[in-house]
Amino acid sequence: MAISAALKAIYASAPATQRYVETIALSHSLFPAGTYYLTNDNQAWTFLLETTSRAQTFTPVPFRVILPKIDNKGQQDLSLTIANIGQELIDPLEYDIGKGTEPIVCIYRVYLDQASTLPQNTPPLRLVITGVEVTKEAVSATATRTDVLNRAFPYNFYTYDLYPGLRR
Repeated sequence: MAISAALKAIYASAPATQRYVETIALSHSLFPAGTYYLTNDNQAWTFLLETTSRAQTFTPVPFRVILPKIDNKGQQDLSLTIANIGQELIDPLEYDIGKGTEPIVCIYRVYLDQASTLPQNTPPLRLVITGVEVTKEAVSATATRTDVLNRAFPYNFYTYDLYPGLRR
């Protein structure tokens, strides 16, 4: 995930005149809205999405994100805690915990505090929620991406049934 020069400058010097705004998008076919766009700021923001450059309003909901560590392990987990979440989002989350037929997709984007800007992390971090814990105070989730370091190579498993030419 590459970040822009403007975001690097904010991370490095934390100027008083400019800051960054973290956002997440949670999508699942069972969600009434289809996709929930959330920001952890105290006001709603309208930003542009990277794929369509369409303006999207992000609703203020307090959340905390702990980004995956960069190490030599293949598994990269993002920790997400959302407080004061509405019942319309809790119900599909709890339903998906039991069934697990379709993953909940979580997209993490970082914007500058200027309306109608594109994400400053390209491409945005796209993960799948693998574990959810719902309490009275908050929803805690773990999002992950495919472990590419520990994946077998080649990915296809060659068998005699699929490839008869292998038999000698």
